[in-house]
Amino acid sequence: MFVSRSARLVARVGQRRTFVDGLVSKNSKVEEMRKIHNAGGVTQGAPNPTYLKQNGDMASFAVGMGLITFALLKLSNGYWNMAHGTGKLD
Repeated sequence: MFVSRSARLVARVGQRRTFVDGLVSKNSKVEEMRKIHNAGGVTQGAPNPTYLKQNGDMASFAVGMGLITFALLKLSNGYWNMAHGTGKLD
């Protein structure tokens, strides 16, 4: 009986958050991002894509496209060499 009463008292004590409290009480930036992405109304699409609207988006897109282009060039070079029997390691 005494154990159940003490367990209820312990259960009533609130949580003490340390580093998690800063993450939980952080201000939300969803509305700011929504305004950026919704700017332009219904004319969004190919001329104004949503993945290029924030500050660092163009740089990361350019790096990604550069890596994809490099990979496709290396792939086509490998297929060319295999088709013609060149570039072998003897």
